Amino acid sequence: MPVNPGHLPTIHERPIWKSKQNEMADEFSYYKINKLLWRWSSKEGARIVREVGLSTDKAPPALPKQPETNSTRGTPTPKPPKPDPMVKMVDDIGKAVEAFSRFKIWLNTPDPPKPPKAPPPAKPEKAVPPFDIQEIPGAMREEMMPIGAKLMERWFAGRLNYSPTDDDERAKINQDGKPYPPDMYDTTTVKLDWVLKFERARSKYEYLITEAIRSDKARKALHDALIPYKDMGDLFTTNICGNDPEQLHTLFQFQRVEVGGTLAEKIMLQLAAGATNYSAPDDLTAAPGSFVFYAAIGHVRFSSDIASGVRVSDTRIAELTGIWVYVTDGYTFTDKAGDRSQYLGHWSSDGVIVIPLDGIAATSPYIPYVESPVTIGNPVIKGEVYYPIHNRDFRQWQIKHQRGGDFIVFTDRRFVPVIPPIRVHL
Repeated sequence: MPVNPGHLPTIHERPIWKSKQNEMADEFSYYKINKLLWRWSSKEGARIVREVGLSTDKAPPALPKQPETNSTRGTPTPKPPKPDPMVKMVDDIGKAVEAFSRFKIWLNTPDPPKPPKAPPPAKPEKAVPPFDIQEIPGAMREEMMPIGAKLMERWFAGRLNYSPTDDDERAKINQDGKPYPPDMYDTTTVKLDWVLKFERARSKYEYLITEAIRSDKARKALHDALIPYKDMGDLFTTNICGNDPEQLHTLFQFQRVEVGGTLAEKIMLQLAAGATNYSAPDDLTAAPGSFVFYAAIGHVRFSSDIASGVRVSDTRIAELTGIWVYVTDGYTFTDKAGDRSQYLGHWSSDGVIVIPLDGIAATSPYIPYVESPVTIGNPVIKGEVYYPIHNRDFRQWQIKHQRGGDFIVFTDRRFVPVIPPIRVHL
């Protein structure tokens, strides 16, 4: 995407839109969020704004300060000695004489001639206000997406961290070939109770804890996870993992249920719905977007296969009596290999609009994107020019500033009793 780091064209230097006979070629229909009904509302008249582009010049937020060590504190500076009173009196007399001499010179100096009046300053030309990519979190708050805004601000504030390939991303390996460092895990921003306020998430959660954990696939995963612990009497996974969500996830996760709904997916749903005005994206769309509920082993009772008090085989029986449920997801701007970069809407400081042609272009290599910003009002008013945003814009910002940290989101976890217990033969 072109970047305009310096001079902005003025209205008089270059027309903001084409002349009347060509104007319709540069106008597009668009969708804007109706905040009263929380639906996409179809509108007309988005006009291309030429020779301006998304800014990526704003400096990244400061990195968190490292704790100060004893070696860097140093020793306190000693106080200077008090001056001798006689020396101070002589200095004060000298300063008074010098001040009187300057006053006498000023008194005898004639007034300088008055300069001619300067001409009145020319009125500044009106220019299209710039829009920087780091203004998007503020725009998300305008669209009532505060959690999504916090996660994006965390990404901008992070040190450089990303996975070069899809396989690396799944393995949580960064550009240096190392596991994501601890500060690239966020366990406090997104709460499970908040996720469950959204009906589409609540229904998937209920399906996970009532049906999905009892599937044949889940039983097979339980069997494989429990084999190393079959000689125990009881297994409490917190005794092994403590409060480490990543270790619990790695060792004891056995079932998952996906919840769709990234911003790009919401845009495509609206394009498919057309004039029916599909529901607009909400904060759940902007925060984890498309995410997964996971079930991990919480508590298991082990026993021998006994009939009438006689052990009939060496088979052990595991009874799953409780699970941990949580959400985890990667916060990243990675595009699938070979695909076009995901279109995330046209953004300004006032919020987001969607150009249908860009949404369609995201699905076909033969349809060009609307790469230009558009205005839906007066282009010299801040917030009325909307800029196309794609995943690649965030990657280009990373390259330019050597900052921006992809990270892993974990919600808090909830213990859910399993009634009746799930029995697995080991």
